[in-house]
Order: sequence, then structure tokens, then C-alpha cells
Amino acid sequence: MLQQTPHPIISEIVILGRTRDGRIAIQHHGQKLAATEEQLLAIHREREEQIARMADDPWRYGWINPAWDRADAAFADLREKFPKGVTEVLILGGNRSGKSRYFARRAMQHLVNTPGAKVWCLQSTESASIQNQQPYLWEYLPAEWRPAASGKLKKGAVANITYSQKGGFTENSFVLPNGSQCWFKFYSMDVTSIEGAELNFVWADELVTPDWLEALRFRLLTRDGELGIGFTPIEGYTSTVKEYLDGAKTLEECEAPLLPRYKNGNLEGLELVPRVQQCVREKARVVYFHTSDNPFGNPEAMETELRGSNRERILMRAYGVPTRHRLSMFPAFRDNVHIVPHDKVPKLGTAYHFVDPGEGKTWAMLWIKFTPDKRCWIYREFPSDDDYIEGVGYPGPWAEPDGKLQDGRPGPGQKACAAFGFEDYKRIIEAAEKADAAEPLERWMDSRYGNTPTMTHEGVSTLIEQCYDRVGLVFKATSGQSISEGVAIINDMLAYDSERPLGADNNPRLFISERCKNLIYALKTWTGADGKKGATKDWIDLLRYIALSDVGYEDPATRRARPSGCY
Repeated sequence: MLQQTPHPIISEIVILGRTRDGRIAIQHHGQKLAATEEQLLAIHREREEQIARMADDPWRYGWINPAWDRADAAFADLREKFPKGVTEVLILGGNRSGKSRYFARRAMQHLVNTPGAKVWCLQSTESASIQNQQPYLWEYLPAEWRPAASGKLKKGAVANITYSQKGGFTENSFVLPNGSQCWFKFYSMDVTSIEGAELNFVWADELVTPDWLEALRFRLLTRDGELGIGFTPIEGYTSTVKEYLDGAKTLEECEAPLLPRYKNGNLEGLELVPRVQQCVREKARVVYFHTSDNPFGNPEAMETELRGSNRERILMRAYGVPTRHRLSMFPAFRDNVHIVPHDKVPKLGTAYHFVDPGEGKTWAMLWIKFTPDKRCWIYREFPSDDDYIEGVGYPGPWAEPDGKLQDGRPGPGQKACAAFGFEDYKRIIEAAEKADAAEPLERWMDSRYGNTPTMTHEGVSTLIEQCYDRVGLVFKATSGQSISEGVAIINDMLAYDSERPLGADNNPRLFISERCKNLIYALKTWTGADGKKGATKDWIDLLRYIALSDVGYEDPATRRARPSGCY
């Protein structure tokens, strides 16, 4: 009996019996052979050594997914046609189709084969990068540059490689002995911070936003670089993906075994799905990775899971084919996951108050609570369609659906309290916080509006200063970072593994009370397409302020003194 290491690629040696001359009949790599015991042991030893080499040095001996050839060919064909400029390949992949490993290897090819290469790998947040990108780059480092014992390469004149499973690469970067350097960046950063970089290759994973995309193209231009984007369209696709798909022409397609076509009850054939598409942007292609391409991803289990599913689900999960445009910038948001009954909001926690004032319209406000488990609970909004306002009545919705405007049209709630003054808002704030029995630790206001100097009877003053001077409300100014940074962090707060049951180890970090209807509508509707005039933008701005502000749970027993007159 042979002790054989299971492997999805390298078939096991099957012993069939004995031949008449006493040799051992075996089947190996699809061939039937007769071997002596010594020959059999040699074949077994070679098989085990091959598996060990693949694990120890994937850069030289790792398995190459045949689907990767299509992506390589797309990059090569585009470069042949366009020797100058940035070439782009979007990979749309089914679940566990291998697109991350492909881009990690592509990045390493640039780093190893081009001395002095500069490579960026982008993810939504640092934690997502450490989990979903950095381990793959570590695996594909050539074995002599990847000491397995310490995770640290002895620093030389140039090289600097330090890695741990828990923390990823030190300072989110590493330098190879040939002078090439890789950085790991996050969409939560300010997009303007990337100015000045000259890059050979960029791997932008999942929710890259249009403004990042445009900035990256300019960073790659000087070196005639490559841009690779990976995306799994589980919930439809974003405006970034739409840019590539709109008007794309299919160059290669194949049959989909999970999508049989029937006519009059009889099997007619299999539906065709795209493999490679040419985008309207002439230097860009779309390549599709299927779940069945990757034997390491357990495609048999996926096939079982999808059996009996509708066509849309099979297309997205097995073949990476988007079936609908998810215009909303928050594709992970789900009613049954993120919206909770109001009585389920925890009573204990650290409360905060956020305000987005607007000229000539009602102030939009949110009250939030952080609990010790680092979860954020939004438990009140103002104005709210269901809350009666003295002197106004029911304000109505903040925004309403519109057939032309992507972000809806302004509703009556935006003007309901437009004439209110400081005393009116103080009365509303005090009544709300008394009803909730929760006094905020801090109050925050939009810095762009709150810190703008205006002329008053007393002289020049800001709105934040007037709130304190007139009614004693102390506000801190929010971050002035751009929209894209906040959106990425909000998406990270909404994120969870939709493939696993919700539980203690699989939950989002952002929950919203069912009574915050205006905020919920904004999360489902806002696309950013209508710019600063977008009807639902105010609520997204408030979420951005929460995401970008230095707020969280603070133990009352150890609460530290904070600036601006707050604890």
C-alpha cells in the first residue's frame, strides 16, 4: 500500500493487480504500466517530490491554470497592437475561480523579470489586503527570496522583505534584491495621495471606484504599464465594471454545462457564455474565469450547490457573468442583514451625533452607537418620515424615485425645516436624546459647511462657533477627505461572507434601525452619478463622516479627555 498525498491536479497511482510475470500493474497519468516494486517506489517518490516542489516554490513549479493563458494572451495581444500606453484587462470570475492567484503571479512576473519595477496591489482596506492579496504575493516569491523559517529576508543594499501571516508585509511593502518594489494600497486612502508614482503594473481588486481608476491610468502611463482589475459579480456589477462591459464585443465564447437549453421539453444544447470580450476602450479587454477552471476551488461542490438555481445565479457564481447593473455603490447592503428592529439596537454603548447642515434646507442628522464588539448601530435619523415635528407636521421623505435622476429627486423632507433656527434644532436634538436616553459623547458637523466663515452681527463667525455661542452645542469638524475614501470604508463595514451563515464570526460591522428610512433608501439608491446635487447624497455624506472620524466604543471607566470641550 502506498501512502499518497491527495492532490487535485496530480492523479494518484492506481494499483490494478499483478501481471503474469509478477510485476505490478498500475495506472498512472492515464496510462497502464507494468512495474517492479523498485520502479513503483520510484514513481511514487517522484510524485511526492513533485507535490512538494509545487508547494515549496509555486513561482517555478506551481500549477498554471489553463484559463490564465487567456488573460496572458489578452495582455500580450493588446501590447502588440498598442506598444505605447496603458493596457487593461478586467477579469470577471465565478466563485473561487482563481483570479486573485492569477493577478498575484502577474504582479510577481513584473517584479522578478523587470529590475526596478514598481507594482501596486489595491484592496478596499488594509485588513482586506492582508487577508486577500498579501498571502498570494508571499507564496509567489521565488523560494530563495522567501525564507520559510523567519519570514524575513536578510536586508542587503536593496532587498527588504519581512512577512508574517498575521500582519502581512511590514509597512505594506517589500523590495526585491533586483530593486523592484511592491506596495499594497487601499481605497480608503485619499486618491490624491497617489500623485507622482510611476508604475509598471497595478492589480486593483473588487470595488475600485472610477476616480481611482482614472488616477491609476495616469500613474501607469509613463512606463507603458498594465492595469488588471478583478471582480466577482455576485450582487450584479458596479459603475466601474459597467465602463468595461457597455458595448463590449465577444471575441470568444464557450458552452456552459450548468445551463442546458431545452425546446419543447427536449435538450437542444448548452447555453453559450463569453470567455473574452473587446471593450469599446480599444486598449482594454474582459476575460472570464469560470469556477470549473480551478480544481483547487472544489468546483464539484459548487455544481451541487447551484443545481436547481435560477439562470441568473448560475451565470454569476459559476461563470462570472453579470446579469444586472448594480448601480448602487453599496452592493453588499441587504435588508435582512443590515436592517434591524429598533428594539434590537443595544441599550449600552458609546453614542455620537453627526450633522450635515445645508443652505436653504433641513439639517440631516444621524445618531449612532458603538458597542464593545466594534459594531456600529445607527438608531435615529432626522428628519424622519414617520416623526411628527412641532410646527411642521410630518416632513415626508427626503428623496423619492425618479425616472431620470439616478439618485432620486428631492422630497418634501429636504425643505420641511428649511426655516429653522438654532433654538429649533436644539429643541429637536434634546427631545430626541431624551427619548432615546442616550447622551452623545461627541457631536460632529460637516467641516466644509461648519467651518465656512460668515458675517454675523457680532462679526465673522463659523456655523460650529455659532452653535456653541448661541445654544451651547459643541461640534467637532469632520474629515475633509474625498467621497471615494469614505465609500470604501462604508463598504468594508457592510461586508460579510454571504456564502456562510451569519454568526459571531461572520457579521457586518454596520447595522441600521428600521426607523431610519431615509438612510436606508439612500444606501439602496445612491450612485454618485448626480454629483453634488444628488438627492440622497446627504445621508451618504453622514455615513462617510462616521467612517472617516476617529470614533468608536469607549469604556466609561477609562474614558480619556478629548479636545473641543468633549470627554
